Amino acid sequence: MKKSYFIVVFLLGVSTQILAQVDYPSQIQPILTSNCNSCHSQGQNSFNSSSYDAVMASVSPANRYDKNHVIAGDPDGSPLVDKIEPDPDHGNRMPTGGSLSNNEISLIRTWIEEGANAVATNNEIEEENPTEFKLLGNYPNPFNPGTNIRFQVPEAAQYSISIYTVHGQLISEQVGRASIGTNTVAIDLGNRPTGVYIYQLRARVNGTNQVIGSGNMTLIK
Repeated sequence: MKKSYFIVVFLLGVSTQILAQVDYPSQIQPILTSNCNSCHSQGQNSFNSSSYDAVMASVSPANRYDKNHVIAGDPDGSPLVDKIEPDPDHGNRMPTGGSLSNNEISLIRTWIEEGANAVATNNEIEEENPTEFKLLGNYPNPFNPGTNIRFQVPEAAQYSISIYTVHGQLISEQVGRASIGTNTVAIDLGNRPTGVYIYQLRARVNGTNQVIGSGNMTLIK
């Protein structure tokens, strides 16, 4: 008799997607280095394009966008994307004196949509043939305001993630559906205060609830 699986992963503001394919060091950083570093390698005008950590930590001032330049999982809401596309909401289109190619803009949008990972997390063996339910953790951590929770499933399955405060207060729980392989769930804790939060991935296998894994994540504003 074929096994039935029900995975639960509880969260705040969730969207599930297949494992990221865009590699930041080899595909995104070269674009920023060539087009942005001459003006933004030291964090000028609130944006630092010199490295992944610098990019993810860059925050637009309150009189402009008033949020991180890169919002993992949300290219349309990311100021970086708005500034490199025509007719930005604030100021002039970047880079100064020119524009990125459509392919470069598409690559940046895809990277952010896939979770704005530090490196491509593609692993064909994990993606195609996982043998067990496994929580892979979250990245970045610490974060502000978004992070990504990754996990593997051996079959297409429903999932759910719970996020708690350190005092055990449940913030949110939401059920979704994961594809076989490695899945990434982008979350945003922008409306929560700085602190440590606990997340727990559960699965319902053959009618029994099972905890697959849990972890701590630190929000720093």
